[in-house]
Amino acid sequence: MSTVYRDRRIAPTEPPVVATHGLAILASMLPNTECSEPLIRRDRTAMQRHRCSRPVAMALAEGVIDKTTRVFDYGCGRGDDLRYLKARKFKAAGWDPNHLPKARKTGADVVNLGYVLNVIEDARERMETLRAAYALASKALVVSVRVDKVPDTFSEYADGYLTAKNTFQKIYSQAEFRQYVESVLERPVHVVSLGIGFVFVDAEEEARYLANRAFTRRLEYRTDLIEEFGKNTIAKRYVRLANKLGRIPHAEEFPKYAKLVEAFGSRQRIERLLLRTINPKAFEGSREQRREDILTYFAMIWLQGLKPPKISVLPGSVQRDIRGIWSNYKQAKDEAKSFLFSIGDPERVKAACRGAGMGKLLPTDFYIHRSAEDELPPLLRVLVFAARKIIGNVGYDLLKIALDGRAISFLSYPAFDEDPHPALSESLRVYLPRASYAIREYGASTNPPILHRKDTLVSPNYHRYDVFRDLSVAEEEAGLLSAHDIGRREDWLRVLREKRYAIEDHMLVELDT
Repeated sequence: MSTVYRDRRIAPTEPPVVATHGLAILASMLPNTECSEPLIRRDRTAMQRHRCSRPVAMALAEGVIDKTTRVFDYGCGRGDDLRYLKARKFKAAGWDPNHLPKARKTGADVVNLGYVLNVIEDARERMETLRAAYALASKALVVSVRVDKVPDTFSEYADGYLTAKNTFQKIYSQAEFRQYVESVLERPVHVVSLGIGFVFVDAEEEARYLANRAFTRRLEYRTDLIEEFGKNTIAKRYVRLANKLGRIPHAEEFPKYAKLVEAFGSRQRIERLLLRTINPKAFEGSREQRREDILTYFAMIWLQGLKPPKISVLPGSVQRDIRGIWSNYKQAKDEAKSFLFSIGDPERVKAACRGAGMGKLLPTDFYIHRSAEDELPPLLRVLVFAARKIIGNVGYDLLKIALDGRAISFLSYPAFDEDPHPALSESLRVYLPRASYAIREYGASTNPPILHRKDTLVSPNYHRYDVFRDLSVAEEEAGLLSAHDIGRREDWLRVLREKRYAIEDHMLVELDT
């Protein structure tokens, strides 16, 4: 088997850990906004884009940038992000020392510092640039850097590398990126993807961001969004395509997918809205679900080193839920604090996995498809949030949760819906006690791990659940799933040949003897 293995760990200078699996509840500190006006050196031959950059796309998807937001692109290069935003009627301006040197550096709600820190050779100037960009933001800074991979053509220079074009590049690890930004700005970084983070200026904006992440997971908090999706012309076409295909369409199958992202946010949210539209009962809420969401929200707040906001900052429906479930706001926060520290208890994590009501439970791990993540018990949702605090948002199809709560893996199976027994292409494992992560790639393997019993991994509301279930029942009755060593592709194909079976479009076919 051919696999690629990479490991990145947080440096020893990371803040001390606490009982909750090495996730320090950091003290919230005021930002340092005193700085000089730095000069940015950028590679003039940088690649031109025809879409917005990934950091801007993430900010749009997460709601950090919307139509009411003033955006300033600090070090805008050729202005691709500016053109993208302005064409869609966003209020945006920018400055760049090479391509837009006469533009005025102006304050804005959100400032984007996109892949600028990488190209600044002088360490002091790099620090001043970060502080200057942050000082212009009244709500949040979107900051991004290149992470992890160093091309063979690069040669070491100062604290970075020289490229083949003789330009400077500072390449960070994910841990170094977060640690550097937090040490310079003395503010927590909300890591949203590899090399991309949000740093909030305003504490209430930060609380709203976390509230949005917690409370829009269950869509009953966004009835307006559900109604808008149902009326939206593009969304209707997307629903029709889903009905025609009998599955969730891939982004490349729907030419106007980018428009959906602009209107409704992340891929996960669009999928939930789609499933909600197809099956109106799929996301019905309950009092207990709302209670779980509120506990999860407070846990997210404390894991970010923040204080819960005033109750008046929360969405009106959430305020009503808190008052209806608890005697007062303090009682809600006290219960949430006890809940937070329970994530360090292996027995409670194991019990949560066993009581999830769906997913595949093995002796040491619990597996579940991303479409069912919202339905996980709150304890497991907080563990996944803790893992994302380390690695950000990454593409994946399955979650693998260690029963002792010490590790979360994000597993990619690109053909999950289409292939009856899809192959694992990549595993990203986050080890919570050390706040480290490792990546294993299986793309070059001729005998990768494969999945069985896909129906156990998804909710019964999943659009292909019945198809998956029928195949599992047929394979079980044929005695295929009780065979030994069927976890890898070649072994599974051997078992099928020996027992004279084939699988065609999720149907088990008995071959002629």
